Amino acid sequence: MRLRLLSALIVLIGLATADGACAGESVTIFAAASTKPVLDALAPVLERRGIVLKTVHAGSSTLARQIEQGAPADIYISANIRWMDYLIDRGLIAYDSRRTVATNQLVLIVGPKPFAAPRMAFGPGYPLDRVLQNERLAIADPDHVPAGIYGREALGTLKMWAKVQDRLARTRDVTSALMMVARGEARLGVVYASDANRSERVSVFAAFPPASHSPITYPGAIIRGQDRKAVRTVMDLLTSPEGQSAFKAAGFMGVP
Repeated sequence: MRLRLLSALIVLIGLATADGACAGESVTIFAAASTKPVLDALAPVLERRGIVLKTVHAGSSTLARQIEQGAPADIYISANIRWMDYLIDRGLIAYDSRRTVATNQLVLIVGPKPFAAPRMAFGPGYPLDRVLQNERLAIADPDHVPAGIYGREALGTLKMWAKVQDRLARTRDVTSALMMVARGEARLGVVYASDANRSERVSVFAAFPPASHSPITYPGAIIRGQDRKAVRTVMDLLTSPEGQSAFKAAGFMGVP
């Protein structure tokens, strides 16, 4: 009998001390597709703290609209400030919970098939249309998805957009653009530097100058009505040294 009581007491203590959260409590993050490797790496860390991390990954615009329509998210991580502002303007973000969780860089990637390229610096006037020849440039939808929005901005600044806009392979998110290039379905692709680390079948062809596009910032925030201890624990982990190490290991840049 004493042994049973002791076992029950140990269980109760474990439930009460799992980082201040209920053991087994789940937290759902709707996050930009490019953050998947980071959240996958942090899931075991949270599990040890008694929190089950559930993630939904897609383009930031798609996720923002799903949250607006009532999707059950606790935290939202966007790949740009535009879609975070979209939810804030609609009163769907918990007051004062927004913070920057990471930054990134924009790069042009190439797949496994070799081809000849001009021996000149990548910059204004670079003949990207000649490099593409009759093949396509994979890019997340530049009308809605942050990676594509940054890409169109950078290509416009470098005087390349008008020459390649009729050769685009528009994708639903940046991961899809990455996979098109990895499979050889597009010669080049516009992705984040962190995405280039996700496949051994792609390599960086060129990096876009930071001044050619708006800063790539990932804001995260708690959804209104979901501000509880376990959710705050997850938010704190994202910007902690441990969380920032996970972002950097995945090819992101740290929080300024």
